[in-house]
Amino acid sequence: MVAERPITDYTSRDYTSLLASMLDLAALKLPEWTDRSENDLGRLLLESFAYVGDVLLYYQDRIANEAFLSTAVERRSVIDLLALIGYTLATPAPATAELTIEAPNNTTDSIRIDPGAKFATKASPGNPAIEFIYLPADSPLPPIPRTGTGGTIKYPDPNPQRASTQRKLIVTHATQIRDEVLGQSSGDANQGFGLAQSPVLLSRNPETETYLEIKVGGVSEGQVWTRKGTLLNSFSNDTHYLAQVNDADGVEILFGDGQYGQIPRAGSIVRATYLIGGGAAGNVGRDTITQIKSGVVPSSIKVTNPQAASGGEERETIENARRQAPGVFRSRQRAVTEADYVALAENFPGVVRATAVAPSWNYVDIYVVTSGNLRLTDDMRARLLQYFDDKRMLTTLVEIREPVFVSIHITVGELGVEPTFYQEDVRRRVEGAIAALFDLERLEFGQSFYLSKVYEAIENVPGVAYARNVTFRGVRSDSSGSLVAGEEATGLIQLRRREFAQKGDLMLTLVGGVEQLR
Repeated sequence: MVAERPITDYTSRDYTSLLASMLDLAALKLPEWTDRSENDLGRLLLESFAYVGDVLLYYQDRIANEAFLSTAVERRSVIDLLALIGYTLATPAPATAELTIEAPNNTTDSIRIDPGAKFATKASPGNPAIEFIYLPADSPLPPIPRTGTGGTIKYPDPNPQRASTQRKLIVTHATQIRDEVLGQSSGDANQGFGLAQSPVLLSRNPETETYLEIKVGGVSEGQVWTRKGTLLNSFSNDTHYLAQVNDADGVEILFGDGQYGQIPRAGSIVRATYLIGGGAAGNVGRDTITQIKSGVVPSSIKVTNPQAASGGEERETIENARRQAPGVFRSRQRAVTEADYVALAENFPGVVRATAVAPSWNYVDIYVVTSGNLRLTDDMRARLLQYFDDKRMLTTLVEIREPVFVSIHITVGELGVEPTFYQEDVRRRVEGAIAALFDLERLEFGQSFYLSKVYEAIENVPGVAYARNVTFRGVRSDSSGSLVAGEEATGLIQLRRREFAQKGDLMLTLVGGVEQLR
């Protein structure tokens, strides 16, 4: 009689199940082996095989998971997967700020702001200075004249009518690396040269690259080459290159093969001028950029930023790419539907949330919320308009607008603190829990706010015994400053489509607990 073939359980993929499967198989193959205690040598060998199998199967699963965008966790894998649909993970985005100048008018010497001039916030213990650089997109700011008649002059002019004709002094949170020698061309196809410093800042749209310049030529000079998103559309004599970002925010410059893109002539020197830095640290508050580091004559003048810097953002996360990539891929870099405009706007560095409204057949209003102080600056508006210029339909007129912000003010009439908790510790935790409700990743345009969610956030804080008489109200930031109707009666604040919530005042009255020792 033929013995039944043992059933192999292919779902055994961890140490415990592998060991159990091998013990079951041993009972069929080696019935004379009866001592299966943990002290037996055979048991030790099976445990060793189960351990090795567990490790191997784990890596096999991880390799399989890295092949899909929804399960990949390695940044390198996500970069490679998104490259298949032409989507690149965004590098850090630099914050920008508009500076004003105040100087004594006791001389006729003009004030000169040179390209590359550096400004900074004031350093303090534990808070290093944040540097900004002046990088004009075209011609530099013309000299600012002084008449020598006394008093002070201000630039831009306090008169809005005269200020509208003056150039703005826009500074960027970044450091410029100039004329870095990347290497010498060998004349081979598909050459690559790495930039030495990181994190490198790159524009999302290579056709409007302003942060990176590549020159190829002799020892003292060279020809500026053009960055492209792909070389598939380049001819053999086109001076095009690719900028490929790796998982460490470093950048490799890749040239063509002679068929798709020109090969740099053998012996030519490859140089790069680029920006590094950026990030959320550049979103400094108003009136904080007050130090002149270099590039300003005379250096004794006063500068400041009347509005907070905005647009600074850390490198794109894998989670954000998973959410954004499908919409951007569907749009094919062309804005036709409202969903296309939203996906492309949120793909722009520094824009956190966006919504699109079509007031008429050929008008599209895009409302955006920027990282940092949330407010839309003139510089961000201009860059977004340029970004959409080659994506919109020919007759469509695009406007970039700031939403109506609704400040949600919360009052907790009585917050009970557990007897063994310090009041101030509980206060800080509650403030943090309320602030988490307004995390930009959780907010949307026209969002509903429920009073029950406020109760839930407060009562989940360790040390909170109870919360009573909690109320909230929404106040619009427009000129009317009107209240959002309905919150008192229904416990709901319902925003309109063009409105976006922001954290308002939080009033807490704490009862119980232990007062902090002075």
